[in-house]
Amino acid sequence: MGVQTPLDEMGSAVPRRPAPAATAPLSLLQRRMWHLCTAYPGTASPIVVIANRITEPLDVPAFTAAVRALADRHDALRTTFTIGADGPRQVIAAPGGLDTEQVDVSGQDDPEASARELVAELAGALLDLDGGTLVRSRLIRLGADDHVWCLAVHHLLADGESAMVLQRDVTALYRGEPLPEPPIGYADFAAWQCANADSDADLRWWAGHLAGVPPLDLPLDLPRPPVKTTRADQVDLRLDAAAAAALDAFARSRRATPFMVLLTALVTVLARRSRQADFCVGTPVAGRLLEETEEAVGLFSNMIALRADLSGEPGLGELLARLRTEVISGLARQGVPFGQVVAAVDPPEDRSRTQLFQVIFSLHTQTAGGAPGLRWQPFGQAAPQILHDLVLDAWRGPDGLDLTLRYDTGLFTADTARGLAAEIAELVRTMPADDGQPVFGAGARHG
Repeated sequence: MGVQTPLDEMGSAVPRRPAPAATAPLSLLQRRMWHLCTAYPGTASPIVVIANRITEPLDVPAFTAAVRALADRHDALRTTFTIGADGPRQVIAAPGGLDTEQVDVSGQDDPEASARELVAELAGALLDLDGGTLVRSRLIRLGADDHVWCLAVHHLLADGESAMVLQRDVTALYRGEPLPEPPIGYADFAAWQCANADSDADLRWWAGHLAGVPPLDLPLDLPRPPVKTTRADQVDLRLDAAAAAALDAFARSRRATPFMVLLTALVTVLARRSRQADFCVGTPVAGRLLEETEEAVGLFSNMIALRADLSGEPGLGELLARLRTEVISGLARQGVPFGQVVAAVDPPEDRSRTQLFQVIFSLHTQTAGGAPGLRWQPFGQAAPQILHDLVLDAWRGPDGLDLTLRYDTGLFTADTARGLAAEIAELVRTMPADDGQPVFGAGARHG
């Protein structure tokens, strides 16, 4: 849900380094992700996964050659890290391709189940950040003209937009279509961002705006451990096309977006459960504010913290108006790396929860049919583990709205998670017809 900013508003263009270098600093965005990957123990790494089922005749040698060329094209896929006296640095290998592991499960009793296990194994791997392999490609044969390709990339090296770039590029390479060189590599961006990381008015705004925000203190089913863990499960719900259309129409009538309406429903449920009138919800933004980054692969996505103000007994409509202003203000300042925001706010150290916000919300737009030139569909995978207490994902498609609530199983039971998801969905259904209802209800106590 990022917004694009004209290049001249962001300063000079990102230059390519004079000559390819073997190492590069971490970008400011990578520094924040590095902290998240190393500050909390877990059994999996944050991984961006492409998993697609290809249901047409596939020239396997040509496809694996396309994957090798993909790694030669994007330096992020050839990157590992080394840790020295000054901390981590990126190590960029020379072009040399990326091998694709080939697995044939066509003879198994349930080839599809076997393929899902192989995809889940890649998606749930614990990768070695100190020089280890951070990109893996696997092609699984389920039968004649039936394959699953899985590409797993550590989140330090890629984001959701990168996955779209990689899918487009591998298709073009497989078809033998010419591709222009990417304007920059990720190492170029990292060096540029570090050299231009001056404090500015936007950072000062974030520091003032988020000063003193309390953590969200939801009632828990289990004691919060002293150090945050990554255990997770998920609840899935679907709202039909009529409910999704009503949400869209309601958003338009309030000069808002569906994201803002869904955020209002989420914030309302969190406020009612916690009895709090002040807390933050995090949301990712694309972060590709420079033209040169649009076709690059790397970690450009950023996070912004949206502060919910529920003072003065607002109704749902008033809360929507407040959150609309908050979202617009936050997006206008999305270029500040979140790690800098955290450092400026300097919240009290607490390893039992993530900093500034404990809940994340994202709205995605479903796109049909994979990439041109290959007949493929997304191949489902197990939910990745999470560092935050709750993560709500919404997908708006032509047939309705899908909601997935991922939750920390060390804090919440499945019954509680199902109840939270059901409350959010019910508010989405009823808000268009009853936006005057109070957030907290008559006589509610809150801080």
